[in-house]
Amino acid sequence: MHQRRYPTGLALGLAAAGAIAVFGAVDAADARQGQSPPDFTRLEVAPYTPENAPHTARAQQSMLAVPAGTYTLGRDDGPRAEQPAHAIDVAAFRIDRTEVTNAAFAEYLNALNLPVAEPFEAGAASLRALAEDQAALLMEGRRGSDVYPIIALDDDEARIGYANGAFTPTRGYDDHPVAETTWAGARAYCAWRGARLPSEAEWEAAARGAEARLYPWGDAAPDETRAFVSGRTGVTGTVGERPAGASPVGALDMSGSLAEWTSSLRRPYPYDANDGREDPNQPGERVTRGGDYVFDAEPATLTTTHRAGFSNAPERGHRHIGFRCVAEAT
Repeated sequence: MHQRRYPTGLALGLAAAGAIAVFGAVDAADARQGQSPPDFTRLEVAPYTPENAPHTARAQQSMLAVPAGTYTLGRDDGPRAEQPAHAIDVAAFRIDRTEVTNAAFAEYLNALNLPVAEPFEAGAASLRALAEDQAALLMEGRRGSDVYPIIALDDDEARIGYANGAFTPTRGYDDHPVAETTWAGARAYCAWRGARLPSEAEWEAAARGAEARLYPWGDAAPDETRAFVSGRTGVTGTVGERPAGASPVGALDMSGSLAEWTSSLRRPYPYDANDGREDPNQPGERVTRGGDYVFDAEPATLTTTHRAGFSNAPERGHRHIGFRCVAEAT
């Protein structure tokens, strides 16, 4: 984590609202407990097209259908957070085949058309390159800061920098899953695509299928052919390279690789979409699913039911958390 200081109370232009919203200087703990997440979906952003965002367009075109049905969430023989097993009706939807990549997320950052004063390498964003408004969107700053960015491009595990007038993935990491996005940043990317983050019920339905698999591929223990686990910080893998780990609908990397943001607040089961846990304006931790490559990397935490992910505060970027999008059925 870079220990950089920069001003609080940074202004963000919210053109769609025709106003300026100011995120005041507040205690970080109070921000987590009592303040709504910023709504980055209101930022002015150029629409994506196959020409200006080919990686994003391909991801949208290759979304997988998840049929409507009754799905089992949780399990009675798992940790308390996963109990009780219960049935829930899920409407049909589509889900990304893989996690969102660095290349795709860089396309979103470029569509924001943010002024950048000088090039910087991934993990090295600074106030030399970014004015205050842009720093509020792209820099996390010192731990304990109240700033809630889209993505922490000043963190060592970020893999997007700025060169030749554009946000660009680090060479060799184009097709690796994007890390260091905050929950609100992930939500904003999905909205840009005309999609959204999955609820944890949708995520689990896509991962388990109607037969309620323990792992996306079945009941066999994870191995290197099914789930990417390196155990080393920052050592991620290319998305979609383990077809043996596919879920019933064909989604890849739903076990291992990066944990994935969901839209759901971290609340006990049984799941109830109408109890406020799906309100995007409510403060609180959001559920991550799928285990990850470095922290929740054991068979017990790589399951389709694991929902007590390590260190998932929504206002921070995390080395081990990425996301995928869902959209309504066509």
